[in-house]
Amino acid sequence: MSILLRLCSFIIFFSVFGCIQTEIVPEILEPKITLATRSLSMTVGQSSRIEVTYTDAQNNNRPDLLQWRSRNATIAEVNNDGQVTARAPGQTWIVASAPDMLADSALVTVVADNNAVAVVQIVMPPSALLVGTTLQLSARVFNHNGNLLSGKPISWNSSNSSVLSVSASGLLTANATGNASITAISEGISSLPVNIVVNIVNNTTRTGTFQGNAGYNVSGGATLQMEGNALKVLFNSDFRSSNGPGLGVYLARNAPGLLTTANSVRLDRLKAVSGAQEYNVPASVLINDFDFVVVYCEPFNISFGFARLN
Repeated sequence: MSILLRLCSFIIFFSVFGCIQTEIVPEILEPKITLATRSLSMTVGQSSRIEVTYTDAQNNNRPDLLQWRSRNATIAEVNNDGQVTARAPGQTWIVASAPDMLADSALVTVVADNNAVAVVQIVMPPSALLVGTTLQLSARVFNHNGNLLSGKPISWNSSNSSVLSVSASGLLTANATGNASITAISEGISSLPVNIVVNIVNNTTRTGTFQGNAGYNVSGGATLQMEGNALKVLFNSDFRSSNGPGLGVYLARNAPGLLTTANSVRLDRLKAVSGAQEYNVPASVLINDFDFVVVYCEPFNISFGFARLN
C-alpha cells in the first residue's frame, strides 16, 4: 500500500471514530504523592522503610524531591530515604512532602514489648451517614505480632462533634452535613482516623436532562440520588450518546469546559452509549458538591454532553 493510500485510510478512520475538534487540548496531569504504608507497628530499636511514590506533572517518578519528617522524633526518627527507626514507646506521624504543597503521612506506633497494644482497628466503619441517623461502632485491638487482645478498654473521639458525635460506647450520631474523622483509642494507642461524610436527609435526589455539546448528540435523563448511605448517578432508559474513544462519566462544577481534579470527579468509563446505567459516587462527595453530570471524551478533553442537576 502506498504512503498516500495509508494516509487516506487514517484520515477516514479518524473522521468516523475520533473526537472531532479544531484544537486538541493536551492531557493535564497533576502531581501525586502516594504512600504504600498507612500505618506501621514497631518495637523499640527496630527500623523499617516507608514506601512512597511521587510523580510530577510530566508523570515522572521523582523520589529525589521527597522530604521526610517525624512529628515526634523522640518516638520515631526518619531519614531522607524514608527509613524509620523506633526510639521510644508511643505514636507519631511520619510525613512525606513534595513540591506543589503535596504531603501524605503514616501513623507509626512504637511498643516496648510484644504484649502491649500496637494496633487499634475500627471494624467496618461506614463511609457515609444521613443526618439524624445513629450507628454502633466497634473496634479490635492487636499486639505487635498481630494477635487479638481481648478485654482492652476502648474510648472514642470525633474531630467535629457538631457534625458527627460519638459516645463513650462508640455510638455514632449524625448531627449535621459535613465531614468528620472518628478514632478509637486503647491504652493511649489510636486507630487510623476514619473519615465519614454526613449527607442531608431532605435532599436525596437531584435530576437533569442531557444536552449535546460541540456538535455531539447526548440526550436523556440523569439522576443523582442517595440509596441508603451511598450516592449514585443513574442514567434513564432514554439515555443516548454519540460514540467516541475514551468516554468517561464525570460530576463537575461547571460544563462545558476542561475538566480537572480541581473542578470534577471521575465516576467511571461510559458503560454504554444508550440505555439505563448506574455509577457509584465516591463517599467523600456530597449531593450538592457538583451541579453537572458530564459525558467526557478523555483523550481529547471534550465534553460530548452534560446534564445540569436541579
